[in-house]
Amino acid sequence: MSPRRWAVVQPRMHWTLEGNVAETVAALEAAAAAGAEGCVGTELALTGFHRRLPELLDATALADAEAMLRACCARRRLAAAIGVPTLGADGAVFNSHVYIDPAGREVGRVHKRGLTASEAGFFAPGGTRGWTSLAGLAVTSVLCREMLDIDALRVELSPPPPGVRVIFWPSYIGESDTEQTALCAAYREGARRLAVELGAWVLQSNWPEALNLPGAHGFGHSVVIAPGGQRVATLPRDAAALQLVEIA
Repeated sequence: MSPRRWAVVQPRMHWTLEGNVAETVAALEAAAAAGAEGCVGTELALTGFHRRLPELLDATALADAEAMLRACCARRRLAAAIGVPTLGADGAVFNSHVYIDPAGREVGRVHKRGLTASEAGFFAPGGTRGWTSLAGLAVTSVLCREMLDIDALRVELSPPPPGVRVIFWPSYIGESDTEQTALCAAYREGARRLAVELGAWVLQSNWPEALNLPGAHGFGHSVVIAPGGQRVATLPRDAAALQLVEIA
């Protein structure tokens, strides 16, 4: 099979749903224009990940926004994995990564289970994840700090399916101080180990900024890790970016 070309994006974050939808659609358009077959986006790309998030959880507006993403993918014949909030029963809100095929159809979504203490006060934990077929690849998502939970993930995702496997890693992490720098190193080591143990590519899409932390630095720096564990691409720090990578 010839290599598949995917785009990893680091979009700018906005306070509004409209701003983030426009940013996400622009990223999809840019990926397609660059010749990508698929595009992976950040954690909660559709809304941004900031303190005003609860104000953006209007069911109709979110449904319309997701429809715009699907329409863009169908128009450009582009697969995508994009971070969205999912509104569940009884007021539950999930932090999700949704998969859209090149025909613009949703083919799956993963809900984040490994929540931080602050996230657990707002988001409901997801359940068991597996592998999904997307544009000829076997894909799954590990959201942000879940990359520390690789012992559980190894069991959950084994045995890995045949073919080319991709683990999307939508994130919101930054090396803003010494403690966070050490934590980011642990995240990336977890990603490397998971890539090797499952024979999978890891495609990280990390936010390049934090609206909740004006002036903070050390965000972005998304990585692409090959199944052998080697890092084959690193995006810039603190800047919007798009990186193409060939997956085989």
